[in-house]
Amino acid sequence: MDTAIKLNERKRFYEIIGGKKRMPPSPIFNHSKMIFKLYDVLKELIRDKKFEFCSEIDVVLSAEDTVRPDFAVIGDFSKIAGGKNIQGAPDFIAEVLSPSNSAYDLVIKKNLYQKHGVREYWIVDINSRNIHVYRLNDEGLYGDPSIYHSFTEEEKQDILNGYDDEDKEMLKITEIKTCTFGDEISVPIDNIFENLI
Repeated sequence: MDTAIKLNERKRFYEIIGGKKRMPPSPIFNHSKMIFKLYDVLKELIRDKKFEFCSEIDVVLSAEDTVRPDFAVIGDFSKIAGGKNIQGAPDFIAEVLSPSNSAYDLVIKKNLYQKHGVREYWIVDINSRNIHVYRLNDEGLYGDPSIYHSFTEEEKQDILNGYDDEDKEMLKITEIKTCTFGDEISVPIDNIFENLI
């Protein structure tokens, strides 16, 4: 038993940011399920485009920065180093927020992805059912995120029965529109959070 634990510990991966090693926590069930959900939803929408989808593969951003994003989409196939890893910034990265790891994705990785030119970065928060969407502007900066929410049926009823017009307007936002993959596509927010436990 102890030997198996030691072997498993040795097999775990780590990321390198600013030349320092960091071992992220192991994902929980819904974390893994969300990665598959992102793949299914985006693959369906951009199936006619020339992009590769990757999950948990090393992305070498620089000599001092190697990360393993939860999910990435890449259009420049020359960055795929013989199938071993990705050399340079993907077009799109999504990280699924872990409660024990939230500051890492919200601050450190956001700044890193901005620095290296990841065009679009999503932070998916399963617990709050929010998606923070960062897009590079003309100055190469993300700026404030657009925040999208997947409302539960109970939340929808409460809002419709309430008096807050701003909340009622938010109910009308059901898709995330993006041009990162060429022509604009609309990603249904509720589909991303569907069937989570």
